[in-house]
Amino acid sequence: MRTLQTKSKERFYLVPVVLAAVLAFLLVRNRTASNGSLFAQRRTTETRSPYYEYTGPMEQSPNDHRQHRVIRLPNGISALCTYDPQAETAAASLAINVGSLLDPPSFQGMAHFLEHMLFMGSGKYPNEDDYTAYLANHSGSYNAATGKDHTHYYFSVDNDAFEGALDRLSWFFVNPLLKPNGVDREVHAVDSEFKGSLRNSSWRFFSLLSSLSDPKHPYSMFNCGNLETLKVAALQANVSLAYEVRRFYDTYYSASIMKLTVVGNHTLDQLTEWAVSKFSAVEDKGDTRIKLNTHHPVGPNELGKTVFYENLDDSDEIILQFPVPNTEPEYRQPVHQYFSVLLNTDTSGSLFSYLKEKGWATDVDGANSDMVNSQLSTFYIQVELTPLGTSHYQEVVKAVFEYLQMLREVGPQAWFYNEFSQIMKLDYQFYERPSELHWAIRSSKVQFNDHLLPEHILSHGQIISSGNTADIEKRITDFLEHLNPSNYRLFFGSQKHKSVDLDKQTPFYNVSYHIEQLDPSLTAGQAATEKGVFSFPKPNVFIPENLQMSNTGGKNIDPEGSGSNTQRPQLLKLTDKLELWFKQDKEFHTPHGAVYITIEPKHLPSTPQESVHGSIYSMCISSVLKKELYGVGTGGMHYSVGTGGLSLNIELSGFKEKMPLLLSRIMHRVTNFELTAGDYEIYRQELERSFSHVHFSTASESIKRWQAVLTHSPAYYYKEREHALLNNVTLENTREYVAGLLKQTFVQMMVSGQFTESEALEMSDAVIHTVGSAHLEREQMHNVHAVNVSPGKYMYSFEMSDEGAANGGAVSTIYCGMGSDQRESATLMVIRPILHSQFFEELRTKEQLGYAVGAGLVVSKAGRSNFRFLVQGEHSPVYAKLRIDNFIRGFRSKLEELNDSDIQEKINALAKSILEKHKSIGEDAAEDWGHIEGGWYDFDSKHTLVEQLRLVTKEDIIGAWDRSVNPSTAAENYTRIDYYAWPQKMWSPQSEDLVKYPETIIALYGCLKYDGVASGELSDVAEAVALIQAGIELSGHDTDSLASRLHQLYNDSNSTLNSKTALEMALKKEDSNAESRDSTSRLESNEKYLRIGMDSTAEGVWMIHDIARFKTVNGVYPLPEPAEKLAAKY
Repeated sequence: MRTLQTKSKERFYLVPVVLAAVLAFLLVRNRTASNGSLFAQRRTTETRSPYYEYTGPMEQSPNDHRQHRVIRLPNGISALCTYDPQAETAAASLAINVGSLLDPPSFQGMAHFLEHMLFMGSGKYPNEDDYTAYLANHSGSYNAATGKDHTHYYFSVDNDAFEGALDRLSWFFVNPLLKPNGVDREVHAVDSEFKGSLRNSSWRFFSLLSSLSDPKHPYSMFNCGNLETLKVAALQANVSLAYEVRRFYDTYYSASIMKLTVVGNHTLDQLTEWAVSKFSAVEDKGDTRIKLNTHHPVGPNELGKTVFYENLDDSDEIILQFPVPNTEPEYRQPVHQYFSVLLNTDTSGSLFSYLKEKGWATDVDGANSDMVNSQLSTFYIQVELTPLGTSHYQEVVKAVFEYLQMLREVGPQAWFYNEFSQIMKLDYQFYERPSELHWAIRSSKVQFNDHLLPEHILSHGQIISSGNTADIEKRITDFLEHLNPSNYRLFFGSQKHKSVDLDKQTPFYNVSYHIEQLDPSLTAGQAATEKGVFSFPKPNVFIPENLQMSNTGGKNIDPEGSGSNTQRPQLLKLTDKLELWFKQDKEFHTPHGAVYITIEPKHLPSTPQESVHGSIYSMCISSVLKKELYGVGTGGMHYSVGTGGLSLNIELSGFKEKMPLLLSRIMHRVTNFELTAGDYEIYRQELERSFSHVHFSTASESIKRWQAVLTHSPAYYYKEREHALLNNVTLENTREYVAGLLKQTFVQMMVSGQFTESEALEMSDAVIHTVGSAHLEREQMHNVHAVNVSPGKYMYSFEMSDEGAANGGAVSTIYCGMGSDQRESATLMVIRPILHSQFFEELRTKEQLGYAVGAGLVVSKAGRSNFRFLVQGEHSPVYAKLRIDNFIRGFRSKLEELNDSDIQEKINALAKSILEKHKSIGEDAAEDWGHIEGGWYDFDSKHTLVEQLRLVTKEDIIGAWDRSVNPSTAAENYTRIDYYAWPQKMWSPQSEDLVKYPETIIALYGCLKYDGVASGELSDVAEAVALIQAGIELSGHDTDSLASRLHQLYNDSNSTLNSKTALEMALKKEDSNAESRDSTSRLESNEKYLRIGMDSTAEGVWMIHDIARFKTVNGVYPLPEPAEKLAAKY
């Protein structure tokens, strides 16, 4: 690891950008020229700033109509400029080859902490929200991520605002302020992010990998960071954390290891001008990347071991970890994909097929991972075990090596490699344009490969070379030699290890584990199967051969950019058995298609038991199809089959040529499915384990599930389904469910893409013929309905299942109006981006209530809009809810500050976003199917919405807020549900507490306990607050009494504790409950809630105890009325 500088660099002045660029240009001129004559010296058109442009060939898809330019700035930054005249938004991504591997051992997590601190303002844009607020005001989004060897900063924004956003991003790296007064807030944000990942299975395993790597290798360090490794470490070392983060930035953030991508509808010259003029002033400190040579973090001391570790949920797995040579130099022939495809295959003779037939596994996966700066790689083979497989894990490991031995004996099969090479070439030939942000992130990251030639930047990872057969076979053989029994480490994860004492724990994530030498039988490659069990797969029948397109006419050009493909789906056929929609592509001109099918049966999952039957059926049918449909994925198609909601859903996408064949095979299996006892038992256990995963959901995830159950009917929480699985579901009644599933049906279907009308009719006829069931009357059809919640205030509170969860959460949902009121919907959409940025700034950045904080606008199944406010953190959910209330009351003033120019700018940005053109047939088809499946059939809704959007005024905005959201002014139809998720470790109020005490007292009590302030009982806090409110002289009281201590806290102007804020809320003299009393009197007159045993809080909020009864007394919304009368062509 490089030695850190002992003194930070003071920056009092900045050399003017152009002069700096010229100086750097002269310094690196010879160095750049030595890289080859394919980079020519250039100057930008406006400022005449110097740069180098790549002039060689570019491997570009014939279907990629964008223009690209690869450049190098004088300071060494590599950049890709992409001009896309069809881009509705612009995006940028800057990636730097600095990550947690460069963390100082005494300050682990420093790279991640720096990522947070760079958002705290710059020399040119000193306000902390200058970057984020600008993006929010121009329909933008942003994020950043820190990895082991890189950090990414990226954003998307409206094209017209791109220069301003890019300038703000560039100053992160030109002159970041890294404000000392922001250090404490952001280190708490990092800590909150860390605590939110403590129960995450992926993060736990990653921490296990790191901590059990070579301790001399930086890969073994803790990469996220927390209070202990940053704030406490700085205090113990008697140094300033602000100084240390500045020192880290000054040492490692160097221009020559930065990769930039800019994309938008601006010309290449304009994009080049901005990239060069804005980023050339970033200082180049040389190649500051970590240098590891061949030192692998999984070395001789780590190999040959079995690591038994604890899984939190009820899932078992083994993972074989093989250190392999760096694969990045062979990026054009990544032979590791050969083994990934083989290991992921479920066909006769495959490893997965054998393990599944033995009842030992539910999935097998093989994948390569580049660990560090593309210098080191690791290949993983993962097997998800059944309970039976857990007891036979050694046989499973032996089977893995026997399968690999079969591959050695068969020898390298170049034809198999060439199969997926061929499909990747076809995919790239008919390239489908990604989103601007996706392109920016991907293309900036691929440039980290030092071996990547500029001509392959566009195609990297999307096309591989078939190359010389002998060369490919040698590479395959060489790679396979590393997948041997003497070159691996075995991880065995289970919730309960019966015969092993997990006697150690990883630091930070506390993963329990035990290490011992591999059993000798697992290092000798002993046979575990009968000879001839394994064999190489046969050629893929799903590889497309004829890519001729049905529609070869001109494109359906929309010259005014008034929206995506203006063509509407056509209703071809409407009978008592079928509703068939069709749309032939005239926009994208690629040989792709999409088919959506919903089969609505009379036999419905209308109970938790039937819902479980449907899940087991979906899992079993998917397993059978995976084996029978080997090669679909490598043939350039994708499919899914399963029960969702109250129907059987089938989706196909990809190259259209073999899609009728794929559909035929799926329909044959769906209608001729026999549930075996073996499959039933495997997937019954798998479903049971999946329920255990839910136990470890975060607060926000748990609330989201409860919201879905509470606001939809029928809908069941996982515990109801789990109870049904354990007590009511059997093989026999599951078979009865499957047998009756398709007895009486109605089929809704859409065919889209490069199909003809006759092909669509043929496919639909085949589906109806194969199903062969009696028709289902429309009045017999059932649907998931949205619950029609009566006006009022409600709360649902629950304890989280995970006993180790540190973070709780609060979500406030406020209903605003029906989607049928387009003017209201448009008005709410204008409010949304302002609301989100302000809410995040106040509750996340300033108040530091948690890492997961957000506000957004959601539209329910019934079309009813609602604003949702989320806070997930370590504080009392009731306290979080009160801070949400405080924000809502103050937000009106932000709306009042809007001027007409602000509003018009937001409307224009929203309109562009809404009318953004689709980028592929699949994306276009998905939107059309949403209109069809939802029952609206309103294919022109986007245009209608934009028409209403352009009419929105400031008065509309404030009026909508006052009518629906602001509790001080809301009308009689004000409807709100608050959800509280309580960690088991946190004190939570009982129902009687909520009835007796105001929520401010409950919030204060929770904050006092969190802040470690002795508070006695809840009644003691209420009494102490009452004494202070009454103005009773406390001088005669015991100075250590609770009332005296709270009084001192109230008068402590330096206190930053949330307890003080909670106390201030509790002591407010104004009658804050006026709105509550109105609400209470209205609600208490509603006998329906009293009849089902509901009671209300001190503020008059109804507490929901029994969700099923609550939904019953409220009823549901009717299904939406179609926007137009359905009239079929046939």
